[in-house]
This record gives sequence, C-alpha cells and structure tokens, in this order.
Amino acid sequence: MVSGFIRYQFSSYIRSLTFIPPLTIFIGWIILFYTYSGVPIMSSYAVTCISLYLVMTWVAMNVFALEGESEKNLLFVQLPSKKDYLWGKWVVCFLIASILEFIAIVYPLLINSFKETPQLVHISLAIYGHLFFAAFGIIVGSFFSNSKVESKRFAWLSVMLVIAISIAQEGIIEKANIFKWLLLPFPPVSQILRHFTDEALSIGKNFWMDAAWVVFYSFIYLLLITRLFYRKER
Repeated sequence: MVSGFIRYQFSSYIRSLTFIPPLTIFIGWIILFYTYSGVPIMSSYAVTCISLYLVMTWVAMNVFALEGESEKNLLFVQLPSKKDYLWGKWVVCFLIASILEFIAIVYPLLINSFKETPQLVHISLAIYGHLFFAAFGIIVGSFFSNSKVESKRFAWLSVMLVIAISIAQEGIIEKANIFKWLLLPFPPVSQILRHFTDEALSIGKNFWMDAAWVVFYSFIYLLLITRLFYRKER
C-alpha cells in the first residue's frame, strides 16, 4: 500500500505540472553555469549544491501542497498510518532530488567543464554535499508545510529568510560569535561548504566531525517535523 501511495504521489506531482518551474530553472542554470570550461571543481559543485537547496525547498512545498484537506483525509483512511503519508512524501522528494543531483554532478563531467580531472575524493564530496543540501531543502520545505502557518505568503517569506540566513551564517558568526549559538536551529550549510575548496581538499577528522553534526541535525529535524505533522493532523 505504501509503495502504491509513493507511485500515486509521484504521478500526482507530474500531473500537477508544478515540477516544471523548479526543474526547468535548475537544469537551465546547470547548463548556463557550465557554458565555459576550465572551472574549478569543488567551488563549482558548491554553487550547484546551493542551487539544489533552493530548488528542493520549492519542490518539497509543492509536494506537500498536492492534496486538499478532504483528499488528505481520504488518504489517511487508506494508509496503514499517518506516518506513511509523511514518509511517502519524503520518498518522492528524495527521488526527485536524486535525479537533480545526478544531473548536477554528472553533466560537467560529460562535457569536461573542469580545469582538472576530478578524482574519487572530488566526486565523493560532491555526492555528500548535494545529498545533504537536498535534505536541507526538503527539511525546510516540509517544516513550513507542516507548521500551523495561516498565510501561505508568510510561509514562503519564512522559507526564504531561513535559506538566506543559513547560507550567510558563517559570515554572520564572524561578525559576532554569539550568533554561533543563536543560529544552531538553521541548516548547517557552512559545515559542508567549508570542505568545498580545491586548495584544502581533504577528508580528515574535521570533516567527520562536521559530517556527524550534519547527520545529527537532519535526524533531529526529521523527528521534529514528524511531531509537528502529528500535531497538525490530529
């Protein structure tokens, strides 16, 4: 039943045509970005990571907005539990993210855009970065989709504020160290991007500590969103 729901959600998303703007913008941006050859590897992948973050937030909010209240209640009755509804939505989002991630990583390799030949460490970090930036986008999108925000416009403004602050958080912390603690609820974008430099490319202790925090953050927010979802739909 759950696999059938995932197929239903995916086909509903395709039929809604709401996939066209975000996917067209993302793919068009990738093609435009790699118009010129000889670009640095990791900084280029950092840009496409941020692009994926933005687009997957958009996609997640669209996926969670596919049904009205009456249709949602009918699905709740047919599914084994409400949790399957939420996780089905997330699976659809990650399926779409995997397609976009594949395009973002493989396209520049196919057209030889980079000034150097990418090594395994480059590709590994690129996969890791795109995977968790996509996860951040899905987390932000589903968080505001399942919060009791009355105005859709306010939800979108809140999303854009969270994205802007999370991207700029490293610069904000440099201005005043107190923000290091105040910005903990925001996606740890800087903990990934700091490893996307060709000059200091390595996978050592600092990387694994940052990666552990990224995984922990994602896990905690998935639990939090699950709680918000149950509270909203009870």
